[in-house]
Amino acid sequence: MTRWWIPLVVVACLVTGAAAQDRPAPAPAKDEEFNVELFYPLVTRRPVIERELEFRVNHFKGADGRETEISAGIEFALLPRWQMELTVPFAFLDPRDGASRGGVGDVEIEQKFLLYTSVQPRALLALGFETRLPTGSERRGLGGEFAIEPFLTGGIGFGPVEVIADIAWERNLNAHVEGHHEQELSAGIAGAWLLHRRFTPLVELRTSTVLVGGEKEERGATRVTVVPGFNTRIAPGATFRFGIELPVTHERAADYTLRAGLTWEF
Repeated sequence: MTRWWIPLVVVACLVTGAAAQDRPAPAPAKDEEFNVELFYPLVTRRPVIERELEFRVNHFKGADGRETEISAGIEFALLPRWQMELTVPFAFLDPRDGASRGGVGDVEIEQKFLLYTSVQPRALLALGFETRLPTGSERRGLGGEFAIEPFLTGGIGFGPVEVIADIAWERNLNAHVEGHHEQELSAGIAGAWLLHRRFTPLVELRTSTVLVGGEKEERGATRVTVVPGFNTRIAPGATFRFGIELPVTHERAADYTLRAGLTWEF
């Protein structure tokens, strides 16, 4: 039975719990109110309004071969509660059958809006949407999808423990199956322990369900993966993260995925 709704319930509980535990206190400075920080998950979206440069590397290994995606992005705040992100990916394919190839993938533009923030306890709730432009070559397997993906993400921190959850619905606007647009629902929850000011172990649980489109045997089936990893602060304002995503159900998009990222705050 599909359990996509569980992270959504977690998000609602996080925000409700944070509001219930608020205590009267001196009002923080206006800028300080928006400087609530949380750890960096590997897949789950952060609710934080970010101002940073980011580089990511994802390496997928599946039955059809291997794929490496390298992306560079910039995230900046247009307003204290409104963030925009631009990401340009480069994909390199090494199929089991056929020649290797590579090139620019589908450019992503994301906007995020902060709905709720609390300094004590540390809590955030944000709503946003991502637009994926068909800049990659569909013929060469490098993308070619025009898609939109609204999402909701929330997080909370109690002492050294931090939790982030998100849920997203993706609709592919230029791919049709039996007269319908391809659609996928994904959700996840991530937890971290601030073990040291420079080192934070984390683990994520992700689910993904193909609602419309994809392979016939995949429709309605939920893929579940677990992502153990860590954050490490390598310099002031610079955080490196690494982990491996492993499937825990028969339905799977890859045998494993190595995920790494480097972020510079500004």
